[in-house]
Amino acid sequence: MIRPGGRSVATPLLRARLLLATLAVLFASSSGTSAQSIQTPAEFFGFDIGTDGELARYPKVLDYLQHLADRSNRVNFEHRGTTTNGHPYVLATFSSASNLDRLDRLIEINHQLSDPRVITDNEAANLTLEGVPFYFLNATIHSTEVGNGQTIITIAHRLATEDSTEINEILDNAVILLVPSQNPDGQVLVVDHWYATKNTRYDRVYPDLYHRYTGHDANRDWFMFTQIETRMSVEIHTEYRPQLTHDMHQMGPSGARIFVPPFSDPHDPNIHPLLLKGQEQIGMAMSAALLAAGKTGVIYDDLYDLWTPARQYMVYHGQPRILTEIASARLADPIVNPAGINRPFGPQRPTLNFQTPYDSGVWRLSDIVDYGEIAVFAALKQIAKEKTRWLDNFYRVHKDWVDRKEAPYAFVIPANQPDPFETYEMLEILKRGEVEVHQARTAFSSGSTSYPAGSWVIDLAQPYGSFAKTMLERQVYPDLRYYPGGRAIPPYDVTAQTLGLLMGVDVDQVDEPLNADLKLLDEITPRITPMPERPDWAYVISPTSNAGFKATIQLLNSNVPVFRAAEAITTSTQSMAPGAWIIPPSETARAILTRLAAETGLVVSTLDQAPIVPGFRIKDSTRVGLWRAANNMPGGWMMWIFEQYGLAHNVISSVDFEGNLSDLYDVIVLPSGTTTTQIVEGLSPRHHDESWRWAYGVGPQGWQKLRQWVHDGGTLVALGTAVETARELLDLPIAPTLPKREPRLTIATNVQYPLITPNATSVHVESPNSTRVAEPTAGFYCPGALLKQEHNPNHPIGFGMPKRWPVFFYFDQAYQLTPSVDISADVVSRYPDEEDMTASGWALGHEFLRNRANVVSFNINKGTVVTMGSQITFRAQSRATFKLLFNAIFQGPSTALNSAQLAQLE
Repeated sequence: MIRPGGRSVATPLLRARLLLATLAVLFASSSGTSAQSIQTPAEFFGFDIGTDGELARYPKVLDYLQHLADRSNRVNFEHRGTTTNGHPYVLATFSSASNLDRLDRLIEINHQLSDPRVITDNEAANLTLEGVPFYFLNATIHSTEVGNGQTIITIAHRLATEDSTEINEILDNAVILLVPSQNPDGQVLVVDHWYATKNTRYDRVYPDLYHRYTGHDANRDWFMFTQIETRMSVEIHTEYRPQLTHDMHQMGPSGARIFVPPFSDPHDPNIHPLLLKGQEQIGMAMSAALLAAGKTGVIYDDLYDLWTPARQYMVYHGQPRILTEIASARLADPIVNPAGINRPFGPQRPTLNFQTPYDSGVWRLSDIVDYGEIAVFAALKQIAKEKTRWLDNFYRVHKDWVDRKEAPYAFVIPANQPDPFETYEMLEILKRGEVEVHQARTAFSSGSTSYPAGSWVIDLAQPYGSFAKTMLERQVYPDLRYYPGGRAIPPYDVTAQTLGLLMGVDVDQVDEPLNADLKLLDEITPRITPMPERPDWAYVISPTSNAGFKATIQLLNSNVPVFRAAEAITTSTQSMAPGAWIIPPSETARAILTRLAAETGLVVSTLDQAPIVPGFRIKDSTRVGLWRAANNMPGGWMMWIFEQYGLAHNVISSVDFEGNLSDLYDVIVLPSGTTTTQIVEGLSPRHHDESWRWAYGVGPQGWQKLRQWVHDGGTLVALGTAVETARELLDLPIAPTLPKREPRLTIATNVQYPLITPNATSVHVESPNSTRVAEPTAGFYCPGALLKQEHNPNHPIGFGMPKRWPVFFYFDQAYQLTPSVDISADVVSRYPDEEDMTASGWALGHEFLRNRANVVSFNINKGTVVTMGSQITFRAQSRATFKLLFNAIFQGPSTALNSAQLAQLE
């Protein structure tokens, strides 16, 4: 960490002379900041921030923050780590010199206030007088939202140099934690592409994912913590314990000019009411400041709800989430209303939550900078004026959870889980979210249920019990309609996030006080079963753990053959479900299995003689191709999953179609969102240079070549909306049963998601300030929920699955089989014959799903096709159903063996 250095003091006379000479320079003699030594943004970057067509590049933004820290004792600058693509992830801290000198003490105060079990109310009151609130400000997690990345430059300059009553009060009474970009990789990609395509015919918007794996979904990771950048941000929360977090975003250009809190309904009931009021208070301060500055088009209580924790970690950790969404320009270029320059952007009817419509048909980068800067300083001014109350509220929120005495009291994770690996991962997620995890020293009971020693207990009476509760309970999303029985009001994002159901872990809710001998775990480690002695015949791994796929991949990579049992294995000492992994004993195999058992909790068993069952030999080096079309987020998530499991794969390129596909791939995976148009046409060479050749279309000839590849023996796996693509490619004998899909345009990003409506034209929401699409009166609607599912664990694609476990469904489709002469089909999973399909979340039109197929396996000539209608790998969260994907990948190219052949393990 770079601490402030020396300081130079300017005399009042000299200051006056320089002020008259430049009319722009301020001196902060009281804080030791000299404007002579600190360059303005215009001097440093060579243009005024907000200038049309100009963007400060991320590396130079970091240089400027370092420049401020080197010359101002109001600024600390710290490298926190390295991003996915190797760029610096940094934190700049702003406050008065005296506060920065006692920063460690201020952080200690935050930690004490966040755990009321270690202090009394009187001690807390004294700490709120001694401390100051921390304001965590971050920008540009979505990298095409370039305006906020420029705004923080002007904010940083003012905080570091300005000598005014307002700024001094903020610095004396607050600490500002600034992360200039939550996605530095995307900032570099987007801005570099902007300049590289200047004065060319090529599109200036970066055409691919601006985060290697997640793209726009980068801010949907705030409870799974899969990405490096998410984890570094959470570490800042854990270390500093801020009182507020402000996420700076941008939205589409055609509606309101800026959204500020409060949010619209619904909100997660686990969010403390004081935090809701805090959001409202800050939002109203922002709104008032914007209107006072003549900035119109301000909206609140609209567009954005407060439901899913995937977007908001902080509201479960004692902080209001402050969200600003500012209308976008054309990146750095102005946008003019296509209806005419004299036609103002956005709705023109004033409402209570949209009091002054915007009055211009032009919107510029400088407008984004102005709106953002005004909003941030309005918030900082508000918390500085009432610093004690913000700290007191922070304490009260945590105290209310610590003092919680109502059902549910706890959640229990039984020790004997079918998937020890995902159990370990789930507990690690909770621990990273600062949830206290206890483990039972002895067996105990709750009601009529008995639990063995080693079971884990999550007591909700703890500082972050709200996070634990919202992650472990089943969501009951309110049935929101525009009128009773009428159209659904769309949620902003998905409606369910129950960790146990997502990860394949049994979790029990406890609705009475629990009496058990528990120990608090300092760290989460896998539950390790000792490795058995070397067997006479083979090591055996249950198919119920995802760690079995990690083992298979590592064994194959080390030239150890791997087999599977096609039927259940039953001996006098053990019983194992169909699909058990079988590994011939060797020193290499033992070393790999021993290491994985320690890392994942993998349970390894042995057999001294071969069971009389048929099986399969897994192909020694399964060659996997991932069709990750440009800007396909499900494909990005899939790439992340493959890398986590160590599965070698190639992203398919149009160049691959110049040769024989069978020479390259055994399996091709089509993630959701892969369309016929993307495959055939792809990116246009007219709009994208040769560096994007991999994403060019393969043409009609390539389409036919893909079809022939399947007939010749390839395995095609299609997920989500890509099932329709596979159906079209191969004339699969299935038919969609849910009402017609139509595209939905999200407000913030103009990214299209599939929308399911009946066979009628979708209609716009009545709100004059919204561009979202709602559902007609009747039909099917599921905007992201966990739905009940029946699986066939005897089928090779269903190996390891329980007979019943939910699947994640996100604007997906269900199917029924149709007659076929030459294509055989097996239904691997289906929706049950029940009235209510919802396991967690919200769905309408359950009758459309009853007895309909989800996962189907087809045999086509020598090839295999597996279609998976629901989101079985959704955002790398739905890990319970990863098995379906990996089974399909390994099963297609495998070789069937009879019992005698399996016994030989050759």
